[in-house]
Amino acid sequence: MAALAKDDQSWSSDGLARPEAISQWREWAASTIGPLEVEVFNPGHFAARWMSHGIGQLILLHLFAPAQRVTHTGSDGSAGRAAPSIQLVYARQGTLKTAMGGRRFNVDPGQFVLVDNTKYYQMEMATPHEALDLMMPQAWLEKHLPDPQALLSRPISAREGWGAPLGALLETLADGLDTCPLPRPLIAEQVGSLLALATGFHEPEEATRHRGQLARRILRRIESDYSDPELSPERVAGDCGISKRYLQTLLAGSGTSFVQELNAMRLDRASDLLIDARARALSVADVAYRTGFLDPGYFTRLFRKRFGLTPSQWRAGHAPQTLG
Repeated sequence: MAALAKDDQSWSSDGLARPEAISQWREWAASTIGPLEVEVFNPGHFAARWMSHGIGQLILLHLFAPAQRVTHTGSDGSAGRAAPSIQLVYARQGTLKTAMGGRRFNVDPGQFVLVDNTKYYQMEMATPHEALDLMMPQAWLEKHLPDPQALLSRPISAREGWGAPLGALLETLADGLDTCPLPRPLIAEQVGSLLALATGFHEPEEATRHRGQLARRILRRIESDYSDPELSPERVAGDCGISKRYLQTLLAGSGTSFVQELNAMRLDRASDLLIDARARALSVADVAYRTGFLDPGYFTRLFRKRFGLTPSQWRAGHAPQTLG
């Protein structure tokens, strides 16, 4: 393996015995791209090479691969080796016959597809081929595509319409990254913006309404179950049939977060309870527990930050009243 530049690496089968070269190829794919099973169709004539480039938070893999079948076994076979990511797989030469998400389709030269490297997929290449594999952390990608899962398994042209600017950038990165005049993190942001254009991402009125309904459902759940100390974004997301990451994206679109809304609701209810004449016998710790806080000290710190007074000071400064 030869170093090219900082964050860049390369490998070639040249000079290696074929069994050793195939073994290294398989090992690299499984540890870098995901839990892959690689079947090389013609081991006797194996030839391959790859280059890896760091582009901000992204990793661009440039692959020259033999005829082969690649089966991604999904997260169950990952053993924690490759980091979860959404990958943009772009065919430069050779067709990628793909099975993914219950669909079968081809990714032809000049097209790309988005895949989730925690899920099952299979790609078969009948001839030697060249491809780019852009690995994008989900948190980074969701700044540009709030719901990338909705775009999986869709071959998209990178030579026509709004896909053409992205295709031109990918081609330039493949052949001229070393001479790029801008810092690589800035190039990564360009990739994200052009990817949004190429995928045609927009929020039609129906989708906007659906997102709004989901966000309101999440907020209503917080309002009704705030006193449950085990209420969590994971639990609410599961009940809504969405991912925790998408839940966070929905609330971020409204300028808030799950924890922010949950703590605000709990503190509001605690402030009411502290001055309720019927709850005068409750200690501050009891009030904390009844409003979902497991740690009275943490509750007191949050309360003082929110209202400028400790819970005891708040109670002392308000005349008892009956809430009806």
